[in-house]
Amino acid sequence: MHILIVNVKKVLFSLCFLLFFAYIAWHMSGFLSEMIHFNMVSISNTSLTWSGFLNFKTIFLSIIIEAIPFILIGVFVSALLQNFVSEEQIKRFLPGSKYSKILLACLMGMIFPVCECGIVPVARRLVSKGVPLYSAVTFMLAAPIINPVVASSTAVAFSANLKMVCCRLGLAFVVAFTTGLLVSHFFDSGELRGTMPYSSCDCGCSHSHKNLSHNLSGRLVNTLSNACDEFFEMGKYLIWGACLAAFVQTTLSRYVLLDIGQGLWSSIAAMMAFAFGISVCSSADAFIAASFSSHFTAGSMLAFMVFGPMIDVKNFLLMLKVFKLRFVVLLTVIVGLLVIYGAYIVNTVTAGVDPF
Repeated sequence: MHILIVNVKKVLFSLCFLLFFAYIAWHMSGFLSEMIHFNMVSISNTSLTWSGFLNFKTIFLSIIIEAIPFILIGVFVSALLQNFVSEEQIKRFLPGSKYSKILLACLMGMIFPVCECGIVPVARRLVSKGVPLYSAVTFMLAAPIINPVVASSTAVAFSANLKMVCCRLGLAFVVAFTTGLLVSHFFDSGELRGTMPYSSCDCGCSHSHKNLSHNLSGRLVNTLSNACDEFFEMGKYLIWGACLAAFVQTTLSRYVLLDIGQGLWSSIAAMMAFAFGISVCSSADAFIAASFSSHFTAGSMLAFMVFGPMIDVKNFLLMLKVFKLRFVVLLTVIVGLLVIYGAYIVNTVTAGVDPF
């Protein structure tokens, strides 16, 4: 009960803190907007306009409001799995055949939808408990995308466009399965760095890891605590991504966006670099990708939604703590090349060009 009270106080304090600064920012924005609007009267041929600021605010808030419900679902599912499902229970589901293990690892996200924000330490623990490296890596790549939460959020973001949902899940499956096969042929469990004590935290997150309680009430309290911590941890990445997406669309010229976004290769490279840098949760990145749908190709949006959850700057740094440098670099190259080629095929098919 004491832990629950402490977490409630922490949440209330954080909300009051955010509301206070939102109140200050609102009045400051009103003052600045009047100054900008006054200056715009006398300054012509400038890219900064009052309508542009309003457009930025509209795009930013629309992405945040649409994504928050799926963030909440994702963090609570992740917290429930952390406190009620052990790695040993997951290991029991693995069959004997290598190909069956890779196939099952690709689909385990449908049952265990783990967010990419915490998938790297889960993969490390799976390998340390005897799960083959290729199975753990396949699960690490596929689970953040091939799960019902991400599928539903993608459908909502793209206005129930089932083709986009199927293409995202299909491309993620092909990339994860192929990567698992390549890892099984060229790497072994020796790519894992020195194991750490089981009770230590190596996830890189700000939340604390408490010993799992054996009673139901203790696990529920830990679930609420973990969900709150993970929500605030992931929220900043969502805000960062939404801000960048809104900023790019309101500051760059529409003709520049069209030049970059309509190229078969340039659109893919731009969106993959964008996904790597902003590190947005997979349950919310579809809303950011959908905001670029009028400027970028379908393949580039798929590249954003597949490459980002698999390899982003946050996960890349976490993998460096868990795996050897050579393995992380080669894994990034393999995933990147597979995503690029898959997205290029989508671009060429939608453009009516022979991809071969």
